[in-house]
Amino acid sequence: MSDLVFGVDFGTTNSLAALVIGDEVRAFTEEGKPHPSVVWYRGSDVIVGREARRHLESIEGGVAHGFVRSPKMRLRREGLVYVEGRAIEPADIVSEVLRHVRERTASHRPDYDITRAVMTIPVDFAGPQRRALRAAARKAGIGVVQFVHEPAAALYSFLRPKADFRRELARLESRVILVFDWGGGTLDLTACRVLGGVVMQIASRGNNEIGGDQFDERLRNIIRDRHAAQYSITDIHALEQPGVAATLLTQCEQAKIELSTKNQFRVIVRDYLRTDGRERNLAVDLTRSDLGEQSVDLVNRGLSEIDRLLEEAHLDRRDIEICIATGGMVNMPAIWNGLVERFGARVPALPNRDTIIAEGAAWIANDGLRLTLAKPIEVLVADGDGRGTYLPIVDEGAALPVENEVKSTDSRRFFCVDPRDGMAVFEFAKPRKVGLLQPTDERTTMCALNLPIDPDARPFLERLECQVLLDHDYVAQVSVVSKLRGDRVEAELHDLDFGLALPEADLNRKSPGENDDREIHGHKRANLALNDSGGPGAVALRSNITNATNWRLVPGDIIERWQPNIWSEYYSKEASQLQREEKMYYERCSHCQRTLYEIRRHGPVQACSQTGCPEGRAA
Repeated sequence: MSDLVFGVDFGTTNSLAALVIGDEVRAFTEEGKPHPSVVWYRGSDVIVGREARRHLESIEGGVAHGFVRSPKMRLRREGLVYVEGRAIEPADIVSEVLRHVRERTASHRPDYDITRAVMTIPVDFAGPQRRALRAAARKAGIGVVQFVHEPAAALYSFLRPKADFRRELARLESRVILVFDWGGGTLDLTACRVLGGVVMQIASRGNNEIGGDQFDERLRNIIRDRHAAQYSITDIHALEQPGVAATLLTQCEQAKIELSTKNQFRVIVRDYLRTDGRERNLAVDLTRSDLGEQSVDLVNRGLSEIDRLLEEAHLDRRDIEICIATGGMVNMPAIWNGLVERFGARVPALPNRDTIIAEGAAWIANDGLRLTLAKPIEVLVADGDGRGTYLPIVDEGAALPVENEVKSTDSRRFFCVDPRDGMAVFEFAKPRKVGLLQPTDERTTMCALNLPIDPDARPFLERLECQVLLDHDYVAQVSVVSKLRGDRVEAELHDLDFGLALPEADLNRKSPGENDDREIHGHKRANLALNDSGGPGAVALRSNITNATNWRLVPGDIIERWQPNIWSEYYSKEASQLQREEKMYYERCSHCQRTLYEIRRHGPVQACSQTGCPEGRAA
């Protein structure tokens, strides 16, 4: 088995492998171009890549049976894919593309066999898609060492070959870099900041509704309309040859590419319709203005994603140091001009735009870089003023697992400060920004788990344990367990934020108390860094759990049940202001049995001379 680790860009439209050889990176193209992500099921044969696309592009015959375009998008949908009545798992289709890339790469040299790879993914590829892609790669004989987001790979590919690479990194410290990647399936935007030797994703957006395929479908519709109008056809879909729509769509993709540099392109499909007249063959001219008119709203939607991303990250266009524009759609003049209009000369023209992502993954593999957690995973715990405190249970900067590795936190012990509802609420969140956090910084809730507990137990009596397992698909499984009842609830967190540790970053340091690696579920297990400090943040719910036995956290209306002397003159100074307010608000007068809330809502209905009656206090 080869010890080489390749970079693999499995794209919606094209796929490619690259490898660093010596001090240079080499992309393994075919005829100078990436491999088309097209699969043709021709009977019992499976044809992939350029040969499949060549048949799909053919204007002869008119019928395109058994073709699957853009198989990457199939991973986003549940269920089987039906090709000529044959049910196929999406991962099996994807594995055919990856197997083809592997075979074509090995054809250059026998020792260039891709058995291990750093594989790129879109920023909005969630845990299920990452798992499916890993399964597809495994079927193709490729082990995924780690995934890396396509924008991060593009950024590293842009920086790494520079002769003054390390000086450039120093110059970019704390600067913001925008990676704009518009391909056939998705538009991915990532704002990154270099912080302490780590490229941190500070904000990301992904949109799979305005990829290049949508532009192709717009052109296909206008071609259909023009052909139908030319021959007075009322229902052109009913007359189309079976499978010819795929051929026409591929012709539209070619038209989109050609019209980026030419003013006119003729789309020709022979035997397009099931008729004997002149309308049987299709020949429609498209112009660059046609492409602009049909796609202006898609272009505007894509460019407006930049403004949304900057707004979410509280950034201005002037904050962007460099805008790295990749993906085939950037070749469209309207898109390129829109980027230049926003960022001017800060949008460099990239000669390797078609290969930059695969090359970035290859550099990451060669340099042994690791992905890190850009934002901590936190749990909301109670505090004395009722606002809540976010406690990190997995630190920012923790190195993420590589292939066949599972990382785990040690079990963290929590207690319930108010068991009356019979539920302990664990709210898991992450900060909305990276870097140093302020107490009032906003958080995004990732999930909330309700753990059944004993409602009659004394506060702090029942022990609750929380653990996080992070796997090589970057899915965090959080579990909380009641040590008394044995109840357990679990959830998966997919929406994590990643950073890329550059060569200067030290990820080998251990936190105090961190144990040696162990084995878990047949995989290597390592402890994640822990931090017992946390700061208060804006919250929507009041937490009823804590990691410390502090009676100031117990609600004031129930604490007297377990601390009978809490309100005595000696002990009352130990109570918090919130506890005092809760006691006053919820306490019922022993004589008239009314609370302060009831008196304020309904007004006094009787005189009560009882000492300490809420009615008297309200007056």
